[in-house]
Amino acid sequence: MVREAAEEFRRSYVFSDGIPVGIELIIQQTMGIQTIPMENLQLDCDMEGYISRDFRYIYVDKRLYDDDNYYKRVRFTIAHEIGHLVLHRSKIEMMKFNSEDEWKNFRIKLENDSLIWFEWQANEFAGRLLVPLDQLVIAFKEARTEILKKNISWNAPKIDDEDLFSMIAPIIAPKFDVSPIVIEKRITKEKIINLIH
Repeated sequence: MVREAAEEFRRSYVFSDGIPVGIELIIQQTMGIQTIPMENLQLDCDMEGYISRDFRYIYVDKRLYDDDNYYKRVRFTIAHEIGHLVLHRSKIEMMKFNSEDEWKNFRIKLENDSLIWFEWQANEFAGRLLVPLDQLVIAFKEARTEILKKNISWNAPKIDDEDLFSMIAPIIAPKFDVSPIVIEKRITKEKIINLIH
């Protein structure tokens, strides 16, 4: 379900196969959704971002938004909130909120199991959107070939898959404008190693 939703979103809104995916520009230009930095969102609500109840704004913690060190994290947060819009819109619309504060409180007070599932789906959507499988396979193969060549020329011991993933992730993460942990999760989740043998 999440895979199909991310691919459908890509077909509808991402008009290029290029990476990195310009998520903030895409949602502004094709969906009319604006990103709004909000003071102390993370500090007050323990959230990096949330989508407004009318789905017109994505609020992002201002400190993170304004700090270039968190640029990739903000990109992922925006994609994550689009995941909530795409995957959970009907559930959110069924709930009646009279204010943004009520919406934030609802989100904060979700039962742990529901919250975990809700957030897992949005994270999975964001990862699939920002790191398309076909592009990931290409980048992985290139980095893997380079690492294995060096490893052979150094007469180093064989590298196991887990170590290989942790070596590859920081190499290809900049191509997608995401953190290495996002790449590692995508490599593992997609079982990339099985796709290239």
